Amino acid sequence: MQFCTMLIPCIIELNNEGAGMMFFADFKIERDFVFKEKYGDSESHELHFHDVLEYHILVENEANFQLAHKKYDGTPGDVFLFRPFEPHWNLVKNAKMPIRWISLLLSPSIVRLIPNGYKLLAPFYAVEAISPLIPASSSSAIAIHQLAKMAIEEEKTKAIGWEAKQFLLVIDILVHTLRHASKRDESISSAERFDDGMEVYPSIIQAIEYILEHFTEEIDVNHLLKMAGKRHTAFYRTFRSVTGMTPNMFIHRLRMQAAIYMLVNSDKRITDIAHECGYSSIHYFNKHFKDYRGVSPREYRKSNEKN
Repeated sequence: MQFCTMLIPCIIELNNEGAGMMFFADFKIERDFVFKEKYGDSESHELHFHDVLEYHILVENEANFQLAHKKYDGTPGDVFLFRPFEPHWNLVKNAKMPIRWISLLLSPSIVRLIPNGYKLLAPFYAVEAISPLIPASSSSAIAIHQLAKMAIEEEKTKAIGWEAKQFLLVIDILVHTLRHASKRDESISSAERFDDGMEVYPSIIQAIEYILEHFTEEIDVNHLLKMAGKRHTAFYRTFRSVTGMTPNMFIHRLRMQAAIYMLVNSDKRITDIAHECGYSSIHYFNKHFKDYRGVSPREYRKSNEKN
């Protein structure tokens, strides 16, 4: 897997323990997904963030899954989801006990090949409604561990069809993740609330799933309001609490991620890519893309052709 990192001038506070630098990691994944065994012994580190989906499947020793404003304790067997654009790093609890984990990086575009595949992305985008930690004691974490180890073994042996086998294992991992999130959602009563007093609304998850499936189309906000059973202001407030973005920001983010994939992995004209991603105006597409990546779509494509 090839990648480069780009430092950005941003300071964040880490749980009142001081300030830390955060940098953007511009991952260029050679395939739609990459499995890799990793080791670490850092007790502190700059946080990074990126626009791909990431699993950390903890295999050995205890870890701290560090986010910008929260830290999760990790024990062997745990599975952790790092969401797109969420600052994070994997740290050790004890420098004398290095951690080992299996990393799975995947492009959101991978689900285009899976029936109703966009529903599988909901756990990565419902930031507040679905916990990023799948505990080792759960059947889903146990299954994901087994699947990840099988994927690593497939790549080591490189037997005939190993890449296709890995793809099937990725689908299984995504399905187990979604089912775990769904079970948790079903176990929450309508009266249960987040720390800030916000209720858990399954209808918001339904709206997220709908957007994930239809983001390249013209989405009628009124349809989302009916789906969620909320008025405009309440819907936008709850949606932002759950995803960290407004519905419009969320749609544009998904479109940009799809555009990046097509710019790097196809020879399609930029105008055609814009239309396929839901933009009828090439000027509007170029503006959003430059806001998103700091360069024009043409410049982005050229820079990736060199790598």
